[in-house]
Amino acid sequence: MQLEVVRTPGEGPSRPVDVLLVHGSYCSASVWQPHVMPFLAAQGYTVHALSLRGHGGSQSAVPLARVCLADYVADLTEATERIGRPVAVVGHSLGGAVVQWALMSGVRFAGTALLASVPPSGMLMATQRMFWSRPRLWFELSRIMHAGVGDADPEILRDGLFDNRVSEEEYRQLAAQFCDESPLAIQEMLGLRWFGASRSQAGPTLVMGGSRDWLIGEADVRQTAFWYGTKPVIVRGLSHVMMLDPDWEIPARLLCEWLDELAPRDN
Repeated sequence: MQLEVVRTPGEGPSRPVDVLLVHGSYCSASVWQPHVMPFLAAQGYTVHALSLRGHGGSQSAVPLARVCLADYVADLTEATERIGRPVAVVGHSLGGAVVQWALMSGVRFAGTALLASVPPSGMLMATQRMFWSRPRLWFELSRIMHAGVGDADPEILRDGLFDNRVSEEEYRQLAAQFCDESPLAIQEMLGLRWFGASRSQAGPTLVMGGSRDWLIGEADVRQTAFWYGTKPVIVRGLSHVMMLDPDWEIPARLLCEWLDELAPRDN
């Protein structure tokens, strides 16, 4: 099976760890490429972005509908082994669930950053809150899980994923990168199995979210931070797809500050 791992080498003096970025649902490695990867590379980090199987340039030996979170964990494990250096892993949304399952299975990272991540208890409470606060978004996400993202309503998703902080034209360009997701993996995210690793398994941990995120709310971010014994970072005005949000540089800088404490430059 071919696994796509995009790499951007760091500039200047090297860092003792690399960074591995794991995307969320309906996305691929491409969501990190416009902003986050070059930003971190400019600070000396060699950055890798993984496309989970069935996404982007990564193939799947079985239909996407039969792919489960354990398969995604296997992809993350392979990507980590392929890098062959200490790695700080960054998981966004579904990618955060994959990272947490990998930690529980014994994979170890130099640090763990969870951005707008599925909380340790799963998405059940988050989806219930979405049902009442953003019912159109709830129904649309439920529909495209089976109908496919190509049939998505752009008005609803532009509001739900970006809080209408991008123009219609910008959204169309971004949506062209979206791809279908495994309904089985999405169902697993509801929380029939606990996602939370122990604090010792996770190591140094950053937990970040946005105040205008209609999928992973502040309560979910705070639950995740509490579980891992760290202070939640809530960025005011930030939407769910934070790496493509107009204010993407704010979470990117916060991520970089955390990485700098984890892995200062070599002299």
